Amino acid sequence: GTLDVIVERIVSSGRSVTDVPLEYPAISVSDSFGLVLINGDYDRSVQRGVEELRRVLARESARCAGSSIVLVGYSQGAQVVKEAVAGSVPDVRIVALVLLADPTRDPSQPGVTRIGVPSTARGGSFGALELPEHLRPVTVDVCAPGDVVCESGRLVIGAHVNGYGDLVDAAARRAVAVVLGTVFGASRIR
Repeated sequence: GTLDVIVERIVSSGRSVTDVPLEYPAISVSDSFGLVLINGDYDRSVQRGVEELRRVLARESARCAGSSIVLVGYSQGAQVVKEAVAGSVPDVRIVALVLLADPTRDPSQPGVTRIGVPSTARGGSFGALELPEHLRPVTVDVCAPGDVVCESGRLVIGAHVNGYGDLVDAAARRAVAVVLGTVFGASRIR
């Protein structure tokens, strides 16, 4: 899938990688015709994802102290990653964030690497959520042109699902550069 490309790129760089999927009840807004936004299911799903990600980070940091962590999220998963790192998380070494189709995308934040839609575009359809300042230099924000989820106000049918092919490869290359420290230094969340 889309996220596998990023993991494969990091592995091919010679790094040892453990892929830890996040298990939570993710909800597709498009599959439900938006009803999950009205009844609160989407917000509850995001909150459960945030709680689970924080548990996974605590577990992995205890199990593999000093390991470098790359967080990758697509659509609702990108929102979960941002909300988790915006709050209280364990003392972990996050070296990269890769956010694809982020519904809380904030194109005005300085220091973030953007791939796809330029920083002059509109933000995500669920409003802008700021990243902590120390994580901006290690963040790769990917938004396909016309994806109404991360670029509200401009709809291209199929962009959210099918518009990420070449952009994912570019994001993976940038994430590998970040992980290898060839572009930025690592950050620690405190």
